[in-house]
Amino acid sequence: MSAFDSAPGEYDRWFAANANVFESELRLLLHFLSMRPVGRALSVGCGSGLFEEALRARGVAIGECVEPSAMGEIAARRGLRVLRGRAEELPFGDGEFDTVLLNGVLDYVDDPRRALSEARRVLRPGGWVIVADVVAEGSYGLLYELASLRGWEPLRRVSPPNPYPLEFLRSARWRTVEELTGLLTGAGFSDLEYAQTLTRHPRYSNAAPEDPIPGYDRGDYVAIRGIRADRRGPGGVGTG
Repeated sequence: MSAFDSAPGEYDRWFAANANVFESELRLLLHFLSMRPVGRALSVGCGSGLFEEALRARGVAIGECVEPSAMGEIAARRGLRVLRGRAEELPFGDGEFDTVLLNGVLDYVDDPRRALSEARRVLRPGGWVIVADVVAEGSYGLLYELASLRGWEPLRRVSPPNPYPLEFLRSARWRTVEELTGLLTGAGFSDLEYAQTLTRHPRYSNAAPEDPIPGYDRGDYVAIRGIRADRRGPGGVGTG
């Protein structure tokens, strides 16, 4: 049983104790999701629906979700349509969505390549995928890696006042921006665009919310927007 099944409420409690971190990450998602109408939108690995509920309150409606854990029951109580399923096997047909969001998801899936291929499959041509995650080379990523090995107690002098639960850390695999970029381009996404937040050390990142900034060279939480472009076969025939 995963931590998301055994302790589904811990995720929301952690963000409640780190409200400015939540706000900073929410603003990062809005940076891309507000650029154009999201159309029919899917959140893959929505967890408790905490972010989706907050996005809805800011005018961005992502009403359909896929979640493999018991956290999906919380998301359903928030008014989201939640199907039980995995990122690697999305229960939708080809080209059904205009936008697919994977927020803090690829660290936890068994096969990220397949997950992104599935995201591409359910997107229409020209649709957007948005991947947001803690990156391995950032301060959070490095601290989380160390905490998963040693626990939080030896790191108390340098850790956030309310650190992320160990049960969630120990089931994650953090990836670098370079690795995420390779996964996205390998799955058939192009025109990648990057934005970042959480630029302070983790011990101080909850002091105040941050607006996102372009790029990926100083933020611990990075979002990447990619576009599904049809591959072209001989004579310009689309291959899907």
